[in-house]
Amino acid sequence: MERNHLAALLEGPGYAQGACRHALLDGARFVVWDSSGRADLMVEAYERREASAIAAGTPTLGFTEALTALRAAGAQQLRLGTVTLAEPAYRFTVFLALDPEAVVACLGIEGNGQLA
Repeated sequence: MERNHLAALLEGPGYAQGACRHALLDGARFVVWDSSGRADLMVEAYERREASAIAAGTPTLGFTEALTALRAAGAQQLRLGTVTLAEPAYRFTVFLALDPEAVVACLGIEGNGQLA
């Protein structure tokens, strides 16, 4: 996926989407994987990540909204992407619908984004 195409998809509402879009347009590293997975099967993993971030006191953006959107997406197949900003260190996860291609959810976490 091209940088400008992903940036255009991130033009929707939400603070996390806006921050992710700005990071992307400012040159942040990004990748969007070709494989997909069911939204409902992603919920538990991201609930654990949110709990870990809260327990560690790690700042996040959009976790609650992203989890709500993932639950609502049900068994819909989604592609994942990440946008990684070096300074300040922030990592965004973007959940993309396949058809029509659209952002279903976006969340961000300070640091490298790797939580237990």
